Amino acid sequence: MFENRNLIQPKKDPFLLFEEWFEEAKLKEQNDPNAMNLSTISKDLKPSSRIVLLKSFDQDGFVFYTNLQSKKGISLLSNSNASLTFHWKSLLKQIRIEGRAHQVTSKEADDYFNSRPMESRIGAWASNQSSELSDRQELIDKISLYKKKFQQNSISRPPHWTGFRVEPNLIEFWKDMPFRLHDRIEYKKTDNKWISRRLYP
Repeated sequence: MFENRNLIQPKKDPFLLFEEWFEEAKLKEQNDPNAMNLSTISKDLKPSSRIVLLKSFDQDGFVFYTNLQSKKGISLLSNSNASLTFHWKSLLKQIRIEGRAHQVTSKEADDYFNSRPMESRIGAWASNQSSELSDRQELIDKISLYKKKFQQNSISRPPHWTGFRVEPNLIEFWKDMPFRLHDRIEYKKTDNKWISRRLYP
């Protein structure tokens, strides 16, 4: 009844295991396999969570983009501690990440911004993200205004729009198992080395 089949097979490097699971999610998860829950802490120590999209990852961390004037942007500028959670229901797997968020370089932000559709680049200028919007028409009018402004020019990246890279110090892999006896592998970074251990469900 309580067999050890199909347990997580740990790797020396958690990023290799993340990549393996992420590739599987891209094949099987119907919508937004790169969706992740981002939790931040405000200046007055209140937690807040929302879904953002992972845009890239490497050995340095996990990257997403946002408006620095948004609630999450303001929180991260005052407190860099952040956590991410991927939950892939179709795989019965999740990954939890803890670390510190730092802004990406201007070149990284420019390169990603310029790869976005024109409408998304215009939207980054038109939206006062997280601010009160009294009427949807106000947003539509601002979009029209910026379309005219950039009609003859390339759309530059707004100074308040950039990315954050969450540099992890903890990554936990979770796999659903029968009778809620789930399998968990935790990696902690100590002296620039990843140490793994299996956790009770």
